[in-house]
Amino acid sequence: MIVDLFKIPVFISSIDEKKINIKNKMFKKTFLSNTPTTFKDSWALENLENTDYLLKTICKILEEKIKYYFEIKLINIWENNYVDNDFQEPHIHPDSDFSFIIYKKVDEGKTVFINPIRNFLMIYKNINHMYDEVFIPKCKTGQIIIFPSFLEHMVLKSKNQKTISGNIKFIKK
Repeated sequence: MIVDLFKIPVFISSIDEKKINIKNKMFKKTFLSNTPTTFKDSWALENLENTDYLLKTICKILEEKIKYYFEIKLINIWENNYVDNDFQEPHIHPDSDFSFIIYKKVDEGKTVFINPIRNFLMIYKNINHMYDEVFIPKCKTGQIIIFPSFLEHMVLKSKNQKTISGNIKFIKK
């Protein structure tokens, strides 16, 4: 028997990306990567059209795993525009419970999730081959991925791709 301990849930599902629009977009080169994003300007949630659709979709996806009554609060949302070999350095999303990426226009998603114990495993050279260092989901346009905000991730160099990212908090009822 094999038992996988300490699983980290990551949810991949379909979403109508055309229903998720951020108004008043002001893309600025942000982060260490200088990727054009609305990260700073779209934290005001009044810029989001169709918030109800987004929250209902997220709740529906998460209800399979979350076993208590909860309300989801959308904390912030922003759009990323990967133009010419733009990328995103490894990072987490502090001060939130779960985060999401909506693949608005992609040929193939370039998100890479990093195993939280990857650096620790480097000392155990005889067994580190048993563990995946990274997970690269095969997401495409019209999909959403939802993951715990503590899960470190990055985006490989990309051209002509758009994603929408955001953070949520659970409020237990």
